[in-house]
Amino acid sequence: MKKYVFASLLAATAMLAACDSGPFASTDAMRQHAAQSLAQKNFGAAASQAEKLSAKAPDDYEAFYLLAQAQAQLGNKNAALAALESAIKKGYKDEQAIAANDNLQSLRNMSAYAELMDSAFPRRVQAGTAETPAAASDAVGITETAGKTVIRAGDVVVEMPKTN
Repeated sequence: MKKYVFASLLAATAMLAACDSGPFASTDAMRQHAAQSLAQKNFGAAASQAEKLSAKAPDDYEAFYLLAQAQAQLGNKNAALAALESAIKKGYKDEQAIAANDNLQSLRNMSAYAELMDSAFPRRVQAGTAETPAAASDAVGITETAGKTVIRAGDVVVEMPKTN
């Protein structure tokens, strides 16, 4: 009887260990595997794992962010940009992390990347022209001076010249 119990426990342990790979892998295990592959510069494996993760968890912005990084490192700029756009649309909001991520360096000279970043993250606007982002804040207000009116709402700042 003890042999059967031991054999059953051994089989159950083997089956549980197998759940961290293959079609029954948990999303956490898949995410961890993709991140480890990225860190080890195994970009093909990272892309494959992130692709599977994004199919299994289509609302997981981290899956698409991992996929964007792997695709960018593989030289697949359009696929990387599409994955980055999906990550942002699904909730990835860390503009500074995107800007500082070395894996995404190859995308930064693309006009489509600039357009994506400009549309996804509020920028300082002065009389209809885009400038560098204002310091992040939750402040909302209107300030009037002799020459202009400044309207602030979070990170968005609009300066309008006064007309008399």
